[in-house]
Amino acid sequence: MLAPFPKALLPGAIAVSLLLAPVAAGKDVYRPYLDKAIPHHAAILDTLEKLEKSPEDAQLHNDLGCLVAWDGFWRDALRSFDEASDLDPKDSRPWFNAGLVQALRGEWGAARSRFRKAVKVDPGNWSAWWMLGFAEETLGHERAAVEAYSRSLRVDTSLFDPRVNPFAVATRLKSRVLLRTYERRRVDAALPFSNQLSDASRLAAFFQASPAPAKSAAPAPEPARTGPVVTAVPSSTVLPDAAASEPAQTRPSRRRRAYPRGSDPSEPVELQPEPPRQEPEPAAAEPKPEGGDAPRTPGPGGGGPGLGSGARRVPGPGGAPPAEPQPEPQPEPR
Repeated sequence: MLAPFPKALLPGAIAVSLLLAPVAAGKDVYRPYLDKAIPHHAAILDTLEKLEKSPEDAQLHNDLGCLVAWDGFWRDALRSFDEASDLDPKDSRPWFNAGLVQALRGEWGAARSRFRKAVKVDPGNWSAWWMLGFAEETLGHERAAVEAYSRSLRVDTSLFDPRVNPFAVATRLKSRVLLRTYERRRVDAALPFSNQLSDASRLAAFFQASPAPAKSAAPAPEPARTGPVVTAVPSSTVLPDAAASEPAQTRPSRRRRAYPRGSDPSEPVELQPEPPRQEPEPAAAEPKPEGGDAPRTPGPGGGGPGLGSGARRVPGPGGAPPAEPQPEPQPEPR
């Protein structure tokens, strides 16, 4: 017979059971909210489909944990990271990703343990070294933080750039770490340029960029064979005007010549050259009468100036200048 549960411990047992129930039932709670139309959710569904075929793939578990963590399901993300680290103990990425999730939740003690495991598995994981230093700084361990930060600068100082690492804004030990590692970083930077190589030209060939392959010339399209192809148009100044070079007397008349009645229409008709046009000669200047100019009165047309009362100029035959009008006799004064 089982011993009865003490009444004093009953409320605590109920509280523990209530706390553990959501954790046990909260596995994969993100699945009902996945939508294929969202690219992020489509990536999660694709990863889940591949995990059904390869459940022992540590990389798929690690990627699934990252995708789930982006949506805020941190419990499922940590579970996926733990499965990935169990399947592949030599991979430091699941430990590093789990440390990031716990750091974002403010659990810096647990995050520090994850980062320590990551650098132990892979000492060349410089991001894990930097985050280990940041966790130590957050926990108040400046000496351990400077040591971890110094390890992260083995390659370059880009992890202290906020554009590369968002956590770099909150650190207060940047100047201290850079001053401590300055001598070593200066030697590392100058070493490749200060070595005295025996055959520098041979080694330099390995660092030169290979020339781009020459582009083959595209064949010129063949001209169309259905008709003449004009490849060049001569300038208008090269070809003289044939009509302008002919003399004016030899130009044929453009008027049509009718066939005479009774003639054979099949006979060719000769075109006679057009006679030159005779320009009218300019009219001679009108002589002024003696004794002063004759008074001019308006002509019969009204407004224009006339030559006298009823006097009009009539052109002579053949385009001759008009006859001069005779002046009217003036009455003698009494």
